[in-house]
Amino acid sequence: MSLFTALAAAALLGTQVRADFIPTVRSTRLLGNVSDPSFDRDSCGSVRLGDRVLWTCRDTEDYKNGVAGLPIYSSTASWTNFASDGTPLVQSWVNALGNSESGLLCSGQNNGQPFYTYPSDLCNSNTAGACPDGTRYPLWPDSPPLVTSKNICKGSVTAHTWITKVHTQGLTLLNPDPGTMLYEVTYDPSVNGHGTGLPTVSIVDENFWSTNEMPYGVYGGVVNNGVAYLYGKNAAGTVGLAKVSTRFVTNKSAYQYYVNGAWTPNVPGVNDTGVGIPNAGAGGQGTFYYSSVWNKYVWIGQAGISVSPAFFITTAPSPEGPWATPVNFYSANYINWSYTLQAHPGLLANSSQNAIYLSYVVSDPRGYFTPLVYVEWE
Repeated sequence: MSLFTALAAAALLGTQVRADFIPTVRSTRLLGNVSDPSFDRDSCGSVRLGDRVLWTCRDTEDYKNGVAGLPIYSSTASWTNFASDGTPLVQSWVNALGNSESGLLCSGQNNGQPFYTYPSDLCNSNTAGACPDGTRYPLWPDSPPLVTSKNICKGSVTAHTWITKVHTQGLTLLNPDPGTMLYEVTYDPSVNGHGTGLPTVSIVDENFWSTNEMPYGVYGGVVNNGVAYLYGKNAAGTVGLAKVSTRFVTNKSAYQYYVNGAWTPNVPGVNDTGVGIPNAGAGGQGTFYYSSVWNKYVWIGQAGISVSPAFFITTAPSPEGPWATPVNFYSANYINWSYTLQAHPGLLANSSQNAIYLSYVVSDPRGYFTPLVYVEWE
């Protein structure tokens, strides 16, 4: 290595380890929509499972004769593919409304059931979690499955999802800090195939986090060096952090919690002081991931009270922080109500690609739409 190269590398490293590092956008490009022509679906996130990407979404309706209608599925899932050059496969098709559309074409056999299974005590007689008294347990995934193990030889993947047991009456939340369920998502090509068959989903624990505990993993998570770092957010907006070896994700006694600046094996209360991680998110829904280009932990998402596609970013040298003050780095054209702002690191061709894919949901009288944007960093 030449002296010039060494000095340049050192300068770059110095930039990357700053606690307040915020990247600069070089360019953006709208790729189209993420869509399954057979569904009208809300709020999707994604995770790479092998050589494909799994999208998990919230409330979904079937299109019948060009019109979305009942029943409602509280969650569904679909696959998208990659092109031969490693980029997401962009295609064109005719949607359920008879219009030409392009972007990422989704497919998957949901078989008339929600992707995340309902337990017997949460109004499971229908696919929406609707109860006889007019209330509902929607079981919406706030984050996509977090990959916790892979078998490269078999091509199988195990992932986990934490979902809060929210209870609603219309748009009113009846239990602001509900308990949290833990699901296991397993994909094995020899079992699920390599076509439209979806991963197998099972309930690990219906009450993994109780009502008096932070819903770690619901707000997001990231795996690095065999450790899963799990973020939870309570009704007051405080973001907490737990960690566990990926080998013991289902074993609650193996977890540690970040409280008052140190790790402890004692589970804190959901509203205890000292559990908050300042600036770990801008308050709204988003995505945590690790960038090996920057050597940083990253969160990208939406501000706490917003219905516009204004994307914020914050970074940190470690999961605990310090996290930089979130900054608005990109805003898409405002079209009606926009929410569920997500980043999709699993769509990148490799870990050295200095870019990210973004999506958001647009809700208008025609239904839900999920634009996908490619962002290249300087």
